[in-house]
Amino acid sequence: MNGTMAPSPAGGSRAADTLRRIAGDVRTIYRRGGRAAVAVPLLTAIAVLPEAAQHVVEIRLGMFDSREAFRALANDPMRWAFGYAKLAGFWIAILGFARFHATGSLRRVPKVPPAMLVRVAIGIALAGGVGAALDRIDMAIGSPTASVVLAILSFAIQTGLFLYIAAALVEDRTMTLRRAFIRCFPAAALLTLYAAIAFVPAQALHMANHRLALGQPIAMVWGLMAFDALWVGLFAALVGTALCVGARAPLTWRGWRDH
Repeated sequence: MNGTMAPSPAGGSRAADTLRRIAGDVRTIYRRGGRAAVAVPLLTAIAVLPEAAQHVVEIRLGMFDSREAFRALANDPMRWAFGYAKLAGFWIAILGFARFHATGSLRRVPKVPPAMLVRVAIGIALAGGVGAALDRIDMAIGSPTASVVLAILSFAIQTGLFLYIAAALVEDRTMTLRRAFIRCFPAAALLTLYAAIAFVPAQALHMANHRLALGQPIAMVWGLMAFDALWVGLFAALVGTALCVGARAPLTWRGWRDH
C-alpha cells in the first residue's frame, strides 16, 4: 500500500455530477443570456442607452485622445453626471433580466410582491450593517491575522445574504435566512461563482475595448464605443441570467436536489 486512499466510486460520481451540472448551468447562462438580450430589447436598452450617452460625453471631452487625457478626465463632473445614470441603468437591467427569466413575462418584471421587497430590503440592510461592523472591528484590532479572518467571515456572510436577496428577487418563497446560511449555503457559493463567471469576462472585454480606443482615429473611437454600448446590454443580460440560475441552483450540503 502507498499510504493513500483512492476516492470511493460514490464520492467520485458525486463530484463528477456536480461538475457536469455546473458546466451545464454555465452554458445555460450564456445561451439564455444571449437570447434574452435580443428577445427583450427594452431591458437591453435600459443598459445600452445610458452607456451610449456617457460615451458621447467622453468623446466630446476628448477622453480617448490619449492615455493621459483619459486619466485627466476620468473624474470630470460631466462624465460622472452621466456615469451615475449609466450605473443605475446597468443594475436595473440586470435585476430586470433576472426577474424576466424567473417570471417568464416582461410585464411581471416590475411587479415585485411587497413581501419580496421587504426581504430584499432586509438582506441589503444586513449586508451593509455587517460589513460596516466588521470593518470597525478590523480597525479596532489592527492585526493582519485578524484582518484575514474577518475578511473570510465577511465574505461568507455576504455570500449567504447574496443568495437570500437574489432568491427574493426571483420570487423563491422557500428561501429563508436560515436556509441560505445552513442547508443551501453551497448554492450561495454557486450563485457567487456563476455571477463571477458572467461578470468577469464581460467586464474584461469592456475595459479592453476602452484601452483599445485610446489614441485611435475618431471614426474608430466612435465605432468601438458603439460596440461597447451594445456589449454592456449583453453584459447585463448575462449577469441577470446568472443571478436567476444561481438563485435557483439546487445544491445543498448533501448534493443536488430536485428543483
